[in-house]
Amino acid sequence: MARTVIISAIAFGLASLAGRALVAAGNGSVNASRPKPAPSILFILSDQYRRDCVGISGNPKSHTPNLDRLAREGAWFDRTYTAQPVCSPNRAAIVTGLYPHSAGVQENCTETKTGAKELPGTSRTMSEMLAPAGYDCGYFGKWHLGRRDAFKTFPEYPKDGRGSDHYFGEGRERRYGVDVITEDAIAFLKRGRTQPFYVYVSFYPPHPPFSVPEKYLDRYKNIADRDQRTYYAMCEKIDEKVGELLEALEDLGVADSTLVVFTSDHGHSFIYRWNHHYKRLCYDTASRVPLIMRMPGVIPKGRRVDVLFSSVDLTPTILDLLGQPVPSGLQGLDLAALARGDTDKGRDHAFIENVPFTGNPDKGEERCVLDGRYKLILSSRRPPELYDLRDDPDEVANRWGELKSSPAVRRLISQLQAWAEKSHDTLAPELIAATIP
Repeated sequence: MARTVIISAIAFGLASLAGRALVAAGNGSVNASRPKPAPSILFILSDQYRRDCVGISGNPKSHTPNLDRLAREGAWFDRTYTAQPVCSPNRAAIVTGLYPHSAGVQENCTETKTGAKELPGTSRTMSEMLAPAGYDCGYFGKWHLGRRDAFKTFPEYPKDGRGSDHYFGEGRERRYGVDVITEDAIAFLKRGRTQPFYVYVSFYPPHPPFSVPEKYLDRYKNIADRDQRTYYAMCEKIDEKVGELLEALEDLGVADSTLVVFTSDHGHSFIYRWNHHYKRLCYDTASRVPLIMRMPGVIPKGRRVDVLFSSVDLTPTILDLLGQPVPSGLQGLDLAALARGDTDKGRDHAFIENVPFTGNPDKGEERCVLDGRYKLILSSRRPPELYDLRDDPDEVANRWGELKSSPAVRRLISQLQAWAEKSHDTLAPELIAATIP
C-alpha cells in the first residue's frame, strides 16, 4: 500500500511538472514574463563634508566605518568635484543635472517676507523625473532650494533642517537634528508599498556651527584646534546615521535592490587663503567632495574610480543606473558605464563656477577648469592661478607665470571656452579674453 502511495505521488509530481512545462511553452514562463521591479534609491547628502574626512580616503584621523563599508561594497569616486562650492547652487546642480547658471541658482536661496529666491520652476528636478515613473518620493532634512517639487513627503524642520546649533526642540525635548531626520526617513522607508522609492536624506552637519554631542569628541582629543576636532566628530555622527539607514534597508530586505549614493554639496577649508571662508573657493579643500555609490549586482564591489566626476553628472548617471530614460538637455554626463565598471573612461575635464562672496564685488567671480593633472582658475578680480595637482596636491605653487603659454594651458582654455558655449555661460569668455591677449 505504501509503495502504491509513493508511486502515485511521483506520478502526480511529474504530471504537475509537465503541466507547468506546457504553460511555459504556450504562454512563456510565469517567472520570466513577470517584469523585474524597478530598483529604488537612497540618496544621502551631507553638507560641507570634505572628501578626505571619509576613512577610505586614507586620512587616519577619520573614523567612518559605515561609509568605508559602503565604499567596499560599492564604488568610491575619488576625484569628484562640485559644480559650485556653495550650498544652494551645487544642490541645484545635483538635482537637475544642470550647471548652476543654467539651473538658475548661482547664490544661496533665501526666503524673505516679500517672496523667496528659489530654484526656478523651469528647472526640472530628478524627483520630477522619477515620480511619473511610479517612484514614491520622500525628502528629509535641509533643502535650501525654496520651492517644493515632486516629493510627496517633505516634512518641515526648524530652519529648513538646520535647527539651533544642529538641535531641534527645547529643554528636555532638545535633540540633535540628524537623529530626528534619520528616524523620519526610516519611518518612510518602512511604509508598506509596492512601488520603488526615492528617499533623499539631507544632513546639515558638519556645516558650522560646530556642535555635536560631547561623547563624539572623545576620539579626537589629539586634534588641537577645537573647531576642527568638532568637525571630525560631526563627520563621525553622520557616519553613525548612515549606518542606521543601511541597516534599515537590510531589515526591510531591499538592500540588494536599492542604489545608495552618498556625497556632499561642497567641502570645507580648515585653513583660510585669500578668501576668508570655509567654502566659496575653487581649491580642492572646498570643491572636492566624497562620492560613494553602491548597487549590488550592478556596481562592482570595491571599485575605486580615479577619473573626474562632477556633481552635475549625478542626475543622468543615477537615472541610467535605475533603468530610467535620461532626458535630453541635461548638461551633466551619464557616467553609469563608469560606475558599472564597463569602462574606465570618465570626464576629461571638470568645470567649477565660483562666487567668492555675495555682496562683495571686490572679490569678483571665478571660472575653473581642470583635467587629470592641471587646474586653471580665472577670476574677474585676481590674477590667473594654475596648479599641478599631481606634484602639488595642496595647490601652493601657482605655475601660471611659467606655463601660461604651454600646450597644457591652451588645452584647458580651449575646453573652458567650449564648455561656456555649450552651457551658455557668459562670464568664462570674458575672463578668457581678459587673460589671453
